[in-house]
Amino acid sequence: MLTVREHYDEVLSPYYSRMFGDFETKVGEQQALLERLTTRAAHGDSMAVDLGCGSGFQSIALARLGFRVLAVDFSRRLLDELNERAGGVSVTAVTGDIRDVAALVPAGVEVVACMGDTLSHLEHLEDLDRVFEGSASRLATGGRLILTFRDLGGEFRELDRFIPVCRSDDLIMTCFLEYEAMTVKVHDLIWVRQPDGWHFRKGVYRKLRLTPAVVVDHLEKAGFAVARHEAPAGMVALVGTLKGSDRV
Repeated sequence: MLTVREHYDEVLSPYYSRMFGDFETKVGEQQALLERLTTRAAHGDSMAVDLGCGSGFQSIALARLGFRVLAVDFSRRLLDELNERAGGVSVTAVTGDIRDVAALVPAGVEVVACMGDTLSHLEHLEDLDRVFEGSASRLATGGRLILTFRDLGGEFRELDRFIPVCRSDDLIMTCFLEYEAMTVKVHDLIWVRQPDGWHFRKGVYRKLRLTPAVVVDHLEKAGFAVARHEAPAGMVALVGTLKGSDRV
């Protein structure tokens, strides 16, 4: 079975952005969500960090909210796409492992965002502590950690485990889920139309089965006060503020 990084490098990254539909529409949705969960930049030098940035939906949204953005991801291909799309906004892309946030990010940042399915791509629950404690060490007083993730505590049954992802004239993507005690195996099935016909690609990797209670527990352990907010369908949105801050 491929690791998460191998799966993105060998299977998913060429088609990642297309799973979400129109790129600009997705950026706009994330900008509205982020503005509701946090705020616009307090001043022109405010920095935000996007952990597991992918092709840049949240990074570009944060930049349009006035932040200087440090965007971190392990996929060089997705970071190259981000650089192509981020013209005119302040985004610096860095190749790295989000578990190394304490080493990758300067102190005094206003916002750390880790959104989409990024958290579930970690290998172990203990990795949450590295991400959250590292983020806490980099945030300024009153800074916020913004999280969204999918609640994988429940299980789809039988044919409901088969999920259509996207379809166009030259790309069809679907997946099916196989549940384990602490993880879910995600089987990606991709058909790509090329000049000589349709080509099939496939891969499987594991995601952590995160629940809101588990994530909140690890956030509080790292010193955050946590508030839950309304999120897009199927997702959970949490905002962690360092305890002792006057921001909620």
